[in-house]
Amino acid sequence: MIDETEFAALFREHHNAVRRFIERRVSDREAAADLTMDCFEIAWRKRDPRDPFGLPWLYRTARNLIANEYRRRDREGALWTHIEDHVRALASEAEPAMAQRLVDAIRNLPEREREILWLTYWEELSAAEVALVMEMNTGAVWTRLNRARARLRPLLDGAVVHAEGVSDDRR
Repeated sequence: MIDETEFAALFREHHNAVRRFIERRVSDREAAADLTMDCFEIAWRKRDPRDPFGLPWLYRTARNLIANEYRRRDREGALWTHIEDHVRALASEAEPAMAQRLVDAIRNLPEREREILWLTYWEELSAAEVALVMEMNTGAVWTRLNRARARLRPLLDGAVVHAEGVSDDRR
């Protein structure tokens, strides 16, 4: 095993290069930062003084992580398309014009808020269960869920008022 001092030197020497390498391939800076740290975490676990590695090994590891990220995004994209179709179907039953506005509003939520919203309402998990899935504390789940609700509430309140208005006009 290489010691912590040697690994710290490896990190200092190559961290910026690996981060830039990943940032050029992943459009999300936060995701790029996470992938960079994942790359060095893997390097820490696999360090071996008999088989030292440097920047090329880190780049290869980063490429594998980036490929995994793209696959995750593809799967997530397919999931969101399915969920959005479901939302459109539900919204169109109540008010057809609202369906696309609702889907757009949900799509514009930050990723973690969308995920918490789906886990809470579609998967019917409690805040404690969502916290376990999302690897966060229950208070953070409630905070993000309330933010998502606050962002969606004006759209949904407007739909209810509009739907009631339509009902009244038909009477």
